[in-house]
Amino acid sequence: MQIRHESHEPLDPAATPDAATAPRTRQMERTEATRSALLAAAELVLARDGFEASRIEDIALEAGRTRGAFYANFDSKTAIFLALRSIAFRRRKLEVRELLAGVETQWERERAVALYLVDQIQDKQGLLLQLEFKLFAIRHPEMRAELAQRHLEAGAVASEDELPRAFALGDHSPETQRRRTLMVESLLEGFAVNALFSPEVMNAAALAQAIPPLAATLVRDWMPAAR
Repeated sequence: MQIRHESHEPLDPAATPDAATAPRTRQMERTEATRSALLAAAELVLARDGFEASRIEDIALEAGRTRGAFYANFDSKTAIFLALRSIAFRRRKLEVRELLAGVETQWERERAVALYLVDQIQDKQGLLLQLEFKLFAIRHPEMRAELAQRHLEAGAVASEDELPRAFALGDHSPETQRRRTLMVESLLEGFAVNALFSPEVMNAAALAQAIPPLAATLVRDWMPAAR
């Protein structure tokens, strides 16, 4: 509790909080809390029901918020899905940065990236949800170009920022980076689908054997030569 001292002297404006600041701060905190709750709920509902079958009403209900609160933060189910993808891309960006810290040789970089991709394939639910989103776009050709563009924009924070620095890529134009993003996703999604389809054949040992040489071939020309 703050103790107020009565005084006839004017208060120092620099030491006195703006009366309007506290309400604005509380509103921002409430808005952020609502957005975080909606994102967490969307992650659960989308994973449970899939992209096409999931409903905005279920996301709002899971978050303990109203449908109006959802639309105050996201304009569509696509928007919240892509927001989740952006979060995932940023998380991977940090993981790649940590993974390559102190790695010096070309072979070590290739091996580190390959093993990271093997680990990413274990996130089968996330990859299947991403694949389902792409299939939804393909089944709706009038939306496909826009959805593909927005998906790539969601990943731009990682592919067009972190990867050029981490790998010292020679060509890191937006078009090239987005093509690389889709190449990596093709590798991850294809293995994830088949690991779920036939886990007896495409088991962890098979993945660990198959992916490193494929990943090395895919990314070798993206990385600088060993010094």
